[in-house]
Amino acid sequence: MDKLDYEILKRLNSNARTSLKQIAADVGITSPAVRTRIEKLEKDGIIRGYSLNLDTRVIGFMVTAFISVAVESPYKEEFYSFVQNCQNVIECHGITGNYFALLKVLFKSTMELDNFLNRIQKYGETSTNIVLSTYKETPHCIEAPPDTFSGK
Repeated sequence: MDKLDYEILKRLNSNARTSLKQIAADVGITSPAVRTRIEKLEKDGIIRGYSLNLDTRVIGFMVTAFISVAVESPYKEEFYSFVQNCQNVIECHGITGNYFALLKVLFKSTMELDNFLNRIQKYGETSTNIVLSTYKETPHCIEAPPDTFSGK
C-alpha cells in the first residue's frame, strides 16, 4: 500500500458510495486507476466488503451493551458457534485479562438482554456494561503512520 491507497481508503471509509470519478478528482489520478487500486485492495483482503452504518436506535435497538465472558475451556467451540449464529452479537473479541471474550450486543429492551445473559452464562461468568451514551463511534481509523511514506 502507498499513500494513494490510504487516501482512497479514507474516502471510501467516510462514504463507501463515493463515485470513482469523485475519488479520482480528490486524489489526483484517473477513474480507471482508482478502480484498479480498489480491486487490488479487495483482492489483497484489505477491503473485506461494504456495509451500511445504521442508526440502530432508530430501528428499535435501544440497548447497546458490552459483555465480558469468562468462557470455560470445555465450552469454547460451542461458545464460538453460539456467537457466530446470534444476530444480536455484532462484535466478539478475544481479550486479555480476567475474561476470555468481549461482546458488543444490541437489543430492543433490557428484558431481551436479560434473556440473552441467562442463555450465555452457561459458558462462564459474565460482566455486563450497558451503554448510556456514545460520544464517538468510528467504524475504522484510516490514517497512515507519519513515517510510512518517508522518502517518497
